[in-house]
Amino acid sequence: MHYTTGNGLASNFVYNVTQDKKGYIWLATVNGLQRFDGEKFITFRHSRNRPSSIPFNNVAVVYADRKDRVWLINEDNSVGIFNASQFAYQRVAINMPARSMNVYAPARLMEDWDGRLILFIAGQAPFMLNERTFVFEPAGQSIPYPKGWFFYDFTCDSASRTYWFGADSGLAVYNTRTRHLNYPGNNPDRNPVIESFAGHKRIGAIEAQSGKGYFACSSWPLNSAWPYAHWYELASGKHSQIMINNQIDGVYTEIHGWFTQKSGKKWIYGLPFIAEFDPSHTSMNFLAPSPADNNQLRFDNAHHLFEDKQQNLWLSTSNGIFVFNPDLQPFTTYHLVRPGRKQFIDKSITSVTRVMNNQVWVGSWGKGLYCYDLQFNPIMPPAALAPWYDAMTIWSIHEHSRTKKIWIGEQTGYMKVYDPSTQKATSLFLPIFEQRTIRQIAEDREGNLWLGTQGGLLVKWDLKASGGDHRKGYSVVHRLGLIHKINVDPDGSLWVATLGKGIYHIDPATGRILDHIMSSQGSGKWRLGNDSPTDILRYNDSILIVANTSITKLNTKRKTSTIITTDDGLPTNTAYYLQKDEQGRVWIALQNGLCRWNLDKNNFTLFDKRDGITDENLNSGGAFKIRPDQLIFTTEHNFLVFTPSQVLRESAPPDVTITGIHVMGRRQSTDSILSMPKLELDHQNNSISIEYASMNFLGQNQLTYYHMLEGIDQDWVRTTEHRAIYNYLPYRNFVFKVKCTNADGLESTHTTTLLIQVKPPFWRSYWFMGMMVFLAIGFLYWLDRVRMQRLRATESIRTKIATSLTEDMSNTLSSINISSELAKTKVDHDAGRTREYINHISETSNRMVQSLYDMVWSINPHNDQLHKMLDRMKLHLQEQEHLSGIHMGFEADPEINEQESDMQHRYELLSIFKEAVGNAIKHANARHIFVQLRHRKGTLILEVQDDGKGFDLEQTGLGRGLNDMRRRAAIINGRLEISTSPMNGTYIRLEMPLRT
Repeated sequence: MHYTTGNGLASNFVYNVTQDKKGYIWLATVNGLQRFDGEKFITFRHSRNRPSSIPFNNVAVVYADRKDRVWLINEDNSVGIFNASQFAYQRVAINMPARSMNVYAPARLMEDWDGRLILFIAGQAPFMLNERTFVFEPAGQSIPYPKGWFFYDFTCDSASRTYWFGADSGLAVYNTRTRHLNYPGNNPDRNPVIESFAGHKRIGAIEAQSGKGYFACSSWPLNSAWPYAHWYELASGKHSQIMINNQIDGVYTEIHGWFTQKSGKKWIYGLPFIAEFDPSHTSMNFLAPSPADNNQLRFDNAHHLFEDKQQNLWLSTSNGIFVFNPDLQPFTTYHLVRPGRKQFIDKSITSVTRVMNNQVWVGSWGKGLYCYDLQFNPIMPPAALAPWYDAMTIWSIHEHSRTKKIWIGEQTGYMKVYDPSTQKATSLFLPIFEQRTIRQIAEDREGNLWLGTQGGLLVKWDLKASGGDHRKGYSVVHRLGLIHKINVDPDGSLWVATLGKGIYHIDPATGRILDHIMSSQGSGKWRLGNDSPTDILRYNDSILIVANTSITKLNTKRKTSTIITTDDGLPTNTAYYLQKDEQGRVWIALQNGLCRWNLDKNNFTLFDKRDGITDENLNSGGAFKIRPDQLIFTTEHNFLVFTPSQVLRESAPPDVTITGIHVMGRRQSTDSILSMPKLELDHQNNSISIEYASMNFLGQNQLTYYHMLEGIDQDWVRTTEHRAIYNYLPYRNFVFKVKCTNADGLESTHTTTLLIQVKPPFWRSYWFMGMMVFLAIGFLYWLDRVRMQRLRATESIRTKIATSLTEDMSNTLSSINISSELAKTKVDHDAGRTREYINHISETSNRMVQSLYDMVWSINPHNDQLHKMLDRMKLHLQEQEHLSGIHMGFEADPEINEQESDMQHRYELLSIFKEAVGNAIKHANARHIFVQLRHRKGTLILEVQDDGKGFDLEQTGLGRGLNDMRRRAAIINGRLEISTSPMNGTYIRLEMPLRT
């Protein structure tokens, strides 16, 4: 796979790559730091408005250490940590002498066997991170080095616990076990590598691997225009020296590094090359500059090589990132090439056939015939074809099963027939073909050949009628549309795919058309996706598969059809050619790659450049099977060879990783969220987008993802967008799940989950609703308490009124009883006193009646409003004025009319009022009585004033009436004032709270 700025890379100039423990790939480019999850790139750049952003866009080195810290070396060779969770940069100091920094010096970060982080800058001695002070300190005390040397490279060898220096003066090593510094002329450990490299200067690109038995580096002698690659075998002491330029045509080269994969494959890379190195033969297999049969890798400079956790190689170059896995590369591309020649022919491939002598014949459009052995090494075509093999425009090749002759159909009706037994070839130009291209040659069960032409002729060569002579025995059976494909069924019948006229099903014995299938047939019958099918494949005894941009699956027994398009999972509606492998899967040639279709699971898997297919447009020639488990698909430039069984992935895909979370469109710190038990959202931020990937960097396009949000999705949602979007989630808890399956139907081992809680607004939260219920219950309880208190208060008032009434009645009845007894004793001899007693009895009983009436009136709830009481007071004054002849006045504040009062306050107020007025009438000899009611802030003020004779309050004391008024005022928490003096009238004032 090749990543450039066209598919998300920040810059085509990439310095190096690293991988953190979560599986993310980090890239250092000249245009920012990038994180890659296999699906998308996230770019981090400098921003003047964000102090925590990286200081420079030109990131020279990125390195993930064992503690999962992401380190950056910037363009000025400053160093810092990039927080992968918060996306924030923190600079780390380097303790070095002022002005000793070379801004343009190459730099590296590495860890030794104890996990100590070491910084190396070319021209400087190494620096080691002090974890306590978090400063890079000079490592001279821990790692002694030769003084005065200019260092080009530095590395650690964990197996031997040694530090290696490459410098202008040669090679040096410090052994921590012996504590000796070894270099030419000072080699106390007698290190064989130092001895072998004693005469070499200007050493760099060091790869010290004593655990794997070798040491590698580069050198550049002062008298040489080219660098040398060195390989030293520790066991044998063999020292090999190779000049790269001799192997790539004298191109200017520089060696940047060696690399050994976990599988043991060894690589060397630099400017402008990368090659696999074979130590046993000290030979190099160059991937770039590209050989004749490989044009995948194109770059000017290879900077760095890195192997990820899946054993994929990441090559950082001046032309982007190349990702490949040599051990899992199932597809091989071959070009047209003659034996002994390096230059390949770039031409459209039209036909491929394996012939009986274990050769593979490949036909091209306009450039003739090419032959290969079964390992696809080029061999020369038969000598008998020499006059034509460079000039033929071939469309079809077929080896006849009976005569073993090889038939080659060409442009404009030409045909070549080669007889291996005689090693002779015949060139035919037969009138029956009407000078039209012979596009198809097929053989039926009787050994007859069927030839289809560009002009639509279906021509039969009859084996018996011709006697096996390829010059005769031809007849035109039908004139159809341009013939794309002739397929011979197991039952012997022919299926012919044409341009614009659909498919014909023909009986080869009679030539009769059994069926004619087109797209225009009714929905109740079988039909095609379109009328120009390009290939036909018999899948089983009932299913015929047709490629016609979409896929049509014909049931030849039921005569029904199913049209399969991108809506059903087909990657694109550009299906051209078909082949079936031994596992029963169908391979489909598309304009944008090769598709594998698992009919049992209805699973489509696309393979393209990411999988090593150099030319994705597979619309030329066809699809061919040359072995039971080896297929060939042709293109406009080359042909693709692969073994389908090797494309299977036996291991489950990596578990899916949640790579990004957006809430209301804003990116969140994913690592921070995933470290928490759950993601909490509030009611105003309840729209979420979740991104995910499996960190499967080469097979990403072959994975199918499924996600589900429990409570929202009823079932797993299949998607190819690597994203789940949920808008305005309701208030509750959710579990988000995501998993993936690979091309072979294997599911990721674990399902990735994320707990999400959408918290409701406080007024819809459980605690708030619980509190509201509690308050409601409390409020109802309070209302009940108030109701009960009022009932008890009412009962108390009634009790008090009843008690008061009982006392009044008892006193009154006692008074009446006494007066009546006295009257009886005086009736015979004191008529005057008897009349007084009778008058007293009359007044007392009348007073009793009025008191009873007032009580009944007060208890009635219809009289709660004070305007009713005001009316009663006025009526009472009018009655008394009429009886006594005394002028009486009454005045009340208007707002009193709207007030209410309870029965006790009404009763006591009315009683005090009547007592005051009655006393003034009886005892004051007043001419005027004036009553006033005022309302002041919840207090009712009653004033009764007369202009009578008054009295001396201290000498006279309080009679029964005045004491009764005071008692009643106390009952209602009122304050009673009596102001009087002889000859100055009397003034009575009552202040009482207005209770309701």
